[in-house]
Order: sequence, then structure tokens, then C-alpha cells
Amino acid sequence: MLTHRLAQLTDAQLYFEWTNDPDTRRQSFNSAPISLETHVAWFTQKLADGNTLMIVFENETGKPVGQVRFERKPVADMPDEIIISLSVDAQERGKGLAHQLIEQGCAVCAENWGDVTVHAYIKPENQASGRAFERAGFRLSTESGNFGQASSLLYLKTLSN
Repeated sequence: MLTHRLAQLTDAQLYFEWTNDPDTRRQSFNSAPISLETHVAWFTQKLADGNTLMIVFENETGKPVGQVRFERKPVADMPDEIIISLSVDAQERGKGLAHQLIEQGCAVCAENWGDVTVHAYIKPENQASGRAFERAGFRLSTESGNFGQASSLLYLKTLSN
């Protein structure tokens, strides 16, 4: 049973460890390691940003097992683009948690932002992530050139509150 809470400033080190995990960096669109100073500045700014929703998930013992982040990108005269990203703690991978984090994170997103369509951009070679999003009800929409990549896969899911 997973529980969730909104991220807090005290989670900065936890997020730093998750974001610099070698597998996480490999699957990220920017795979360079991130310095602690850069991370803390980014993390502090995101916590204060009303267009960012950061959720920490914990197992039944209270151990953090992963995070889901939603970023709302306002687009003039169009519905906002909501981008989801997630990471699962290295010790918790392979247990089927990713789709649970995605599903529960989407429920929190809908509670906070109402009826929105969530966009997940994934590297084509990241098949495990694609399967997790499909299992959580996302559908493959198209290939995209976002994030400076020659190709990324776009998965979509419309949420309703």
C-alpha cells in the first residue's frame, strides 16, 4: 500500500539522490549529472511554483519509494500542457511500482488541477517506462522531437476530477 504527500524542502537530498541515479540519468533527456547546488536551486524554485506539483510516495513502513512531478506549461489560447515525470528508488525497481505511482499521481493531479490531459515524453528505448504508462491508462500518441531529441514517444492520458 502506497501513501503519498507533497514534496517539502527537506526532500531536496532525496530528490538529488534519485535524479543522479545512473539509470535515471541514462533515461533522462539531459543525461549529464546534476550538481547539488544546481539541484537545490531548481528544487526550491519548483516547490514555490504554482505550476509544479511534486509528490513523494512511501511504502507501508514510511520509506520513500519514488516521486511523480507534474509541470503545467501555459500555452496561449490553448489548453495548458501538463508534463509528467517520475522516478522510482533504485532499490524498489522491478516491483511494479511505477504504474501505481503514475495512477495515484494522476489522481492527485486531477484533484488539484481538474480536467486536464497529461503528456509523458519517453525515450523510445525506455520500454519499461512506456509499459508502465500504458498500464496506468496512457496511450501512445505520436513521436515527438521535444527535449532536443531526434525522437521521443508521447503518451497521453486525459484526467477528470
